This record gives sequence, C-alpha cells and structure tokens, in this order.
Amino acid sequence: MLDFRLTDEQKAFQQMARDFAQNEIAPAALILDQKATWEERVPTDLLRQGSQLGFRTFVLSEENGGAGISDHLTSCLIAEELGAGDIGTAYYFMLTARRARDWIDLRMTQEQKDYFLPKFLEDDLYHMTVAAHEPDTDLSYDYLVDTPSNAKFRTTAVEQPDGTWIINGAKNYQTIGYTAKLLMVLAHTETGPQAFLVEGDSEGLVRHPMSKMGRRVGDNAEIFFDNVRVPKGRILPPGQPGRHDVGTVGTIAAMSLGLARAAYDETLKFVQERSTGGKLLVKHQATGMALADMSTAIEAARLLIWKAAWAKDHPEAEENGIDPRLIELQAAMNVGEAVQKVIVRGMELFGGAGVISGMPIEKYARDSFVQFHVSFPTTNRLRIAESALGFKRSVSPLMPL
Repeated sequence: MLDFRLTDEQKAFQQMARDFAQNEIAPAALILDQKATWEERVPTDLLRQGSQLGFRTFVLSEENGGAGISDHLTSCLIAEELGAGDIGTAYYFMLTARRARDWIDLRMTQEQKDYFLPKFLEDDLYHMTVAAHEPDTDLSYDYLVDTPSNAKFRTTAVEQPDGTWIINGAKNYQTIGYTAKLLMVLAHTETGPQAFLVEGDSEGLVRHPMSKMGRRVGDNAEIFFDNVRVPKGRILPPGQPGRHDVGTVGTIAAMSLGLARAAYDETLKFVQERSTGGKLLVKHQATGMALADMSTAIEAARLLIWKAAWAKDHPEAEENGIDPRLIELQAAMNVGEAVQKVIVRGMELFGGAGVISGMPIEKYARDSFVQFHVSFPTTNRLRIAESALGFKRSVSPLMPL
C-alpha cells in the first residue's frame, strides 16, 4: 500500500534544505544569473555552505563518512527544495550525492575507495560528473528496437603495456562537466565500452563551458581528451541493471518540480500585489483559474515523483504490479511538461513585467526550457509506450551501469 507519511527525519532534512534554499541560494542565484562571465556565475560560496550542511554527502553511507540517507523519497524531498532555490546550484549537490552513493558505496573496488574517498570527504568543492554524450556519435533511440550490439563510442581507451590507459575523444553537454573533480568517462575499448574514473586535473583533459539561455548558475561543458593517461585499476565496476539510473532520473525530476514551485510561489505573490482594471490582479476570475491550473499541475507532478520514489524504496512494489522504472519515466516526462505549463501561466499573469531581465519569473522561464529537454519528452514517451506494448528493452551495451 502506498504510504507517503514522512518520518521526523525526512521532515528535518526537508526543512533544512528549504531554509538553506530560500535564505541563501535563492537571493544569491538571482544575482549570479546576471553575471557576465561563466566563471563569475559559479556559486562557490553556496557550494561550500551546502557541503558543510551535508548536501553533498547525505546519501553516502555512514561507514564512508556520509549520513546514510539512501532512500529515494528523501532525495526527492531535498531535491525539490534545493531546486526551488536555484536549479543550477541544486544540480551540483544532487548529482554528486547520488553518484557518491552509487560509485563509492556500491561500485568502487577497495583500492579505488581508499584513493578517492578521502579526496571527496576533505574537499567541499569536490563534485562528480558522467562524461557520456558525444557530439558525433549517432546513438539515437529507435522505437521497439534494441541498441545494436556493434554500436560504440568514438571516445576510445587503449590499454598500455604497463596497465595504464590512454583516452582520446570528446564529450559535450556534460552537467558539472567544467568544475567536476572526478569524471566517469565512458569509452570504447578493445573488449567493449568501459567506465573510467578520470580526475579533473589529468594532463591532456581540456574543458570548455557551454553558454546556455537558462540554468546559467551551473555549468555544462565540452570535454576533450588528448592522450589522457588513466592509471591502472581505474575502471569502475558495473552496477546492477535498472537501479542506478532510476535514482538520478528521480532527483532530476524533483529538482524540476522545485523550479515549477518557485515560479508558482513568485506568481502567487505578484498577483496579490499588482492591480489592474482598478482591482488586485488576484481578484480577477481568470487569475484564479490560472492559479488553479498551476497548483494542480505541481501537485500531480509531485505525487507521481513520490510514487516512483516510494516504489524504488519498496521492493515489494514490483510484486504488486508497480514498475519503478516505468513510473519514473512517467514522472520525468510529466514534470517537464508541468514546468512548462506553470511557466506559461505565470508569464501570462506577469504580463510585460515577466520578460524584464532581473525578474525572478524571467529567470525561471529560461531555466524551464533547459529542464524541458532534460526530461526527454519524446524518448520517455516512446519508452512508456514500449512498456504498454510489452517490449522489454535490454540494457544498452553502451552504458555499463
């Protein structure tokens, strides 16, 4: 039976995230968003503060120095609150936190853990990213057809006589790709794709920030590998199929929900302060109908995200016919569209004021277009349709989990 009653611990983490997001992140993000250069927009002070509060390590096990809060619902609660403060800043914390759990707790060899864990714990600015997407590799999604077994990345890794590896190639669009100090790089080897743990300061690793219309407080980067040498023993062991991707997708959906909520809250405040036609904007019936649409879209998206998180945290869900992966795909697709719906309604109510640079709703509108694409509305729809048709997609040979 679905049970969304929050524990005292979950409520405490939710409140801590809300306080930090509203008191520290949101005011600073509006200023950072307007900075001229990418370097000026890096929220360094916020990242240090948030790290000291535990938002980088809360998912990591207590044994490895974290808080051991590995359930997906708590992650979604925190992700929504941080996303409501600023979604770009939230990405640094949430993606790194999930990857710390996935890589350090569940996948690294003891030798890898002994090397990377101290670095991660001692540095408040130690973030992680996945370097997977490539500019020239056609890995497009084909409906009702598995990825061909002979498909491969153009980025290559060649083993050397001494056991080290040399990586050459390029990646792009990588979130936190410019500042991450540890990258999981997917590259083709003689025996197939492998995931390599590559340090951000490796010789031959060149990164360029990519300019974006939205989510400007937070980097995406092109990454180039020019004979990057990776030490022996840095291949990350594979994980369990169908588990790790679910956690990341869920937290991204929850961050998007936070963005929608921030836009709604800002709109709600505006319509109670602005007058038009001789009365407050909120007293017009059309305003009430728009607010109803916005709040309903947000609540529906939240329930779907929570259901996906609950299903992931309760293995018995599958025994009762609930597919966590399917629900999460639905949640991701739905929240991407919910954000757009909320933003459009909000911009209508703001009128001309909504497009003025420096207004919070203008920033949220730009951020929302980035998040809409992150929700993969087309691909996720096709995957959901495959489930309805009973097509069981195999694990892609290109994505060693």
